[in-house]
Amino acid sequence: MKGTRSIPLPLAAPIVVIWASGFPTGKLGVGAAPPFLLTSVRLALAAAVFAAIAVCSRAAWPSGKRFGHTAVAGILTSGAQFAGCYGGMAVGVPASVTALVLAMNPVLTAALAAGFLGERLSRVRMVGLVLGVAAVVVTLGGQVLADGAVNPGILLTLLGLLGFSAGGLYQQRYCAGVDVRAGGAVQSGAAALAVGVIAVFEQGHVAHWGQATAVLLWLVLAGSVAGTAFYLRAIAVGGASRTSALFCIVPPVSALLSWPILGETPSLTAVLGMALGAVACVLGTRPDPAREPKPRGLAEARAAA
Repeated sequence: MKGTRSIPLPLAAPIVVIWASGFPTGKLGVGAAPPFLLTSVRLALAAAVFAAIAVCSRAAWPSGKRFGHTAVAGILTSGAQFAGCYGGMAVGVPASVTALVLAMNPVLTAALAAGFLGERLSRVRMVGLVLGVAAVVVTLGGQVLADGAVNPGILLTLLGLLGFSAGGLYQQRYCAGVDVRAGGAVQSGAAALAVGVIAVFEQGHVAHWGQATAVLLWLVLAGSVAGTAFYLRAIAVGGASRTSALFCIVPPVSALLSWPILGETPSLTAVLGMALGAVACVLGTRPDPAREPKPRGLAEARAAA
């Protein structure tokens, strides 16, 4: 890509580790607190951090219709994504499986962009889409066989993927030019309110305050703040396409982290799904030679789970 270069390892490694760690960390979180409560508190804390940064740096805040569009993008990208992922993990979906499903975001986004925004879907990216679907089917099919029934958590995880991808497209269409700092505060705040309404009717209580607090600190400071900073820097250095390709490494790294942290041993179908998913991500994020993709920093910056 013209004007960009390869992303150096000292920048790429933290992005992959932070993104990958969010899944086993989130699994620890839902073991200590109800998933929707955990999601709403995480998003509220992230909104406070972004708001403080925006105020201190005198960032421009969205107003009028743009404020509303930013809020909707946040509810889709952050609210649906994290509520779906944490809800799914709370009822038994492994962290590594969740990571694989969410890693299909670039592939699904390309397909949705072709359908709703009229963007061109090349043959190579079409192959990536097919492989991405195969990766998810193989992995979730293995989960169904292991459980002996369709776990409702699978549907929640797929909802998280759909919200993430749809929110990215909504962001691209209606929120171009919104400052990342102020926009992050609005998006996280709106998502926290939306998920908070669900959390009011949620059963359960905080079982381990210390564990829940530690998880929230990591998810907010590492995932939301540091992860966003590293991600946007990577886009500036290597471009959106190269940065998105890093997500193909997240599922296997997440599986490796989940092994000692959670005791989750990847199944054969999960390993096969990761291999297919890695190829799908590489093909699905290849730039179209006839049309260079535009960065969508704020939308993708909500990726850290």
